[in-house]
Amino acid sequence: MCKTRCSLSIAMVFMSMTTINGWSHPHMTFDASVEFEMKDRTCSALHVELLFDPMFSASIIMEFDKNRDGEFSAAEATKLRVGAFDNLKNYGYFVYLRKGERRFQPGSIAGFSPYIKKGLLVYRFKISLEGKNLSDDFSVAIFDSTYYCQVCYPESPAKAYATAGSTLDPSFRIELVENKKYPVYYNPYGDPTDHTVYTSWASGLDTAFPQEIRLSYRY
Repeated sequence: MCKTRCSLSIAMVFMSMTTINGWSHPHMTFDASVEFEMKDRTCSALHVELLFDPMFSASIIMEFDKNRDGEFSAAEATKLRVGAFDNLKNYGYFVYLRKGERRFQPGSIAGFSPYIKKGLLVYRFKISLEGKNLSDDFSVAIFDSTYYCQVCYPESPAKAYATAGSTLDPSFRIELVENKKYPVYYNPYGDPTDHTVYTSWASGLDTAFPQEIRLSYRY
């Protein structure tokens, strides 16, 4: 069924995300990694990379790399963004940020740079976190609450670097941790046009505890 959808219209994969109860198990896979852009001990931006499985990669590349040169030109990248990426805004771009008990998703991105890596599609995008007060100890999870996509993490899922004019405190650490305390709530039978982000449990919702990438400091 997933193969049929990919062969019909690539944009439909991320533009419709069909009825959730009809897609209760993953139909595509990507590896997720992040880069923390730090101003001293505060995160000013998050760079996310999603490396997709061969089937989805081949379909998107065939659809949008029109000249078959193994790269996305600026024009091709723009068409790809409109046709197969922008609708992820309705799902918070699969990004869940958490500081203490406060969890939120981004409402926009500050840049999108897709590319092809050894025949596989990579979505790279930037999320501005200016004014979000993400410092000292905070977490990010990449998670698809529709379960259409299976999220995996590579052995080293994250790194941090300092912006110009600031320094990176050498006492920081990054770790992939099991999350058993801070759930994500979702509606497994929601209408495909319902993009509600739930901050508390209600009748009919399911609960998930996605792994988190945690940045903290050794005091």
